[in-house]
Amino acid sequence: MKFFLILCMTLASLQSFAQNASGRNSNILAVGLPAYAASISYLKGDEQGLIQFIESEAATWVAVEALKASTHRTRPDGSDNKSFPSGHTAVSFSAAQYLYMKGGWEYGLPAYALAGYVGYARVNADKHHWSDVIAGGAIGALTTYSLTDSVTGDRLSMTLFPGAASVVWQKSLK
Repeated sequence: MKFFLILCMTLASLQSFAQNASGRNSNILAVGLPAYAASISYLKGDEQGLIQFIESEAATWVAVEALKASTHRTRPDGSDNKSFPSGHTAVSFSAAQYLYMKGGWEYGLPAYALAGYVGYARVNADKHHWSDVIAGGAIGALTTYSLTDSVTGDRLSMTLFPGAASVVWQKSLK
């Protein structure tokens, strides 16, 4: 019950910072997807998975903040110079990758769709460029991919190249 109240208070406080519906929706999902992923592991008694999830979200956040501090890219709305990469998108894709690795496509596909919407919403809210959200999504998915044990044996990965990106789905042969 405490967790639910804290989540509701956090979501309500994020609403006050958003200037439009896209901003509000991306704020809600950037908190809601990780909270949902953590809740699933907690409710299933997957303590090791919960620890892996927390570690992957922390690694995602550290990578995002290090890049924001070193790149100084100005946001499209000119509000500050912390546009690259998108933190909202990174934590959302981290949660989506985790849900996929622990629950398969039944959990992963809807989570990836919502994480993709977060990226779209950040661009639509004029807070990020498309390259910011693509990089954020890749960081989130890759950190979780590298720090989480997969239950399904299937893997989804993203790789960035100069001027291109690659998305690969690997299906287990067992």
